[in-house]
Amino acid sequence: MTKPNTSPAVSRSTLFAESPFQTRPVEKVLLTFLLSLGFLTLLVAAFFDQNITKAVMARSSAFGHFFQVYGTRGPNIVLFVSFQLLAWYSFLKMEGKVLKSFLTIGLLGLSMGQILFGLNGYFGYTLATIINGSVKSVPDPKPEAFFMALALTAVLSGLFFFGMKDKDDADLEYLKNAAIVGIALFFVVSLVIGDLKLHWGRWRPFEMDANFSQFTPWFHPNGSNGHLSFPSGHTTSGWMTLYLPFFFTRDNRLFQRIFTVLGLVLAFTIALSRVRYGAHWLSDVTAASLIVGSLVFMASRLLKAHFVEE
Repeated sequence: MTKPNTSPAVSRSTLFAESPFQTRPVEKVLLTFLLSLGFLTLLVAAFFDQNITKAVMARSSAFGHFFQVYGTRGPNIVLFVSFQLLAWYSFLKMEGKVLKSFLTIGLLGLSMGQILFGLNGYFGYTLATIINGSVKSVPDPKPEAFFMALALTAVLSGLFFFGMKDKDDADLEYLKNAAIVGIALFFVVSLVIGDLKLHWGRWRPFEMDANFSQFTPWFHPNGSNGHLSFPSGHTTSGWMTLYLPFFFTRDNRLFQRIFTVLGLVLAFTIALSRVRYGAHWLSDVTAASLIVGSLVFMASRLLKAHFVEE
C-alpha cells in the first residue's frame, strides 16, 4: 500500500529559490548579441555619427514627437510598482498595527506620487492638444491631475492587494525583494546616467548651427556646460521597462514573456525615435542602451531571477 504524501505544500517560488541559480544559455546568447551590437554601433558612430543623424533626423516627425512627450516614464512605472508591492507586503506581513498602517499609507502615497508626476505632464499636454493643438496655451491642470492620480492609485492599489493577499510567504518575499532591487536599480541608473549627462556636455543635434560646428564625437567629454545629449535619458526610460518582468512571481511565465518582449520593443522604439526627432545622436541612444540594459541584467542576477523562467 502506498504511503500517503504528508509533506507540506511548497510554493513554486520556493522551488525556484532552492534550485542553483545559473544564467541560462539563451540569456547568454541574447546578452552577447546585444552587447556586440551595441559596441559595433558605437564603433560605427565614432566615424559616421553626424552623417547618420543628419540623414534621418526630422524635427517635424510625429513619431519622434510622440515619444518626446510620452516616452519618459519607465523609471516611474518601476517605482510605482515597487512602492505598491512594499506597501501591501507591509500590510500583509508586518506586526504592529501602528507601524504597519504608517508604512502602508506612506508607501501608497509614494506610489501615487509617481502617477501624479506623469499626469501633470501628460494630462496637460493631451488636453491642450485636443482643445487647440497648442501645449503652451493651456496651463497644466494640477488639481484635476491630483484627483485623477488619487482615483487611479485607489483602483490600482485594489488590484495589487487582491493580487497579493493569497500569495504564500515565499512569493511575498520574492515580490518584496523584487521591489527593493527595483528601487535600487532606479537610483543607480539615475546616478550613472545623470552624472554622465552632466559632465559629458554634448550638444544635441537640434542645438547645432548650420555647419554643425559644435559637434563632438561620443568619446570626447566636454565638461559641464549645460548641454545634456550623452547618454539619452528617454532611451534610459525605455530600457528601465525591461525590469517589469521581475515584478511577477516566478510561476507566471505568460506575463514574464509579455513584459520582456514589451520592454525590448519599447527600448528600441524610443531609442530610434530620439534619433529621428533630432534630440540625440545614434551614439547617445546606443550608450544609454548598453549601460541601462546591462544594469537591468545585473539586477536580475542579484535577484536570482530569469527574464522568463523555464
